[in-house]
Amino acid sequence: MPKQFDRSRVIPAITLLFFSVMFTLFSPAQASETLVKTDAALQLHIDLIEVALKTDSYNKRCRGISTSSNLHQVNRLYVTKYSLTSNNFIKDYINEDVRALKTVREHTLNKLLAKTGGCEKAESQDWVKQLKPDFKRLYEQAEKSPWYPE
Repeated sequence: MPKQFDRSRVIPAITLLFFSVMFTLFSPAQASETLVKTDAALQLHIDLIEVALKTDSYNKRCRGISTSSNLHQVNRLYVTKYSLTSNNFIKDYINEDVRALKTVREHTLNKLLAKTGGCEKAESQDWVKQLKPDFKRLYEQAEKSPWYPE
């Protein structure tokens, strides 16, 4: 008569093998390296949103452009690349209250404008020439970014 194998001994052995393989594949060094890469990529997208909000607030306040064209451009990128709106990105990764965040960023820019002497001083200091390249650089990096929302 053939011997039956004892399942109570096989299952723990398979479980132990599984966890040892998983530990080897996902060692702490690899996990922290992946986390750092993800955090850097996520930070890139957060910076992109911040610069878009700052540029749009500046355009609204000093140039009379009421549309949020930079945030809309980021929104198009996120919808096509991630099927995620920029507002949902803000809600998930920056601040639950999207309106409050936008209002705070606008007030922060207005305070900075007041300290520098208003829109005329900002224009003479070429704020637009500083904001546009920052936005363009971050946008191009975000287009190429391998990051994907979880």
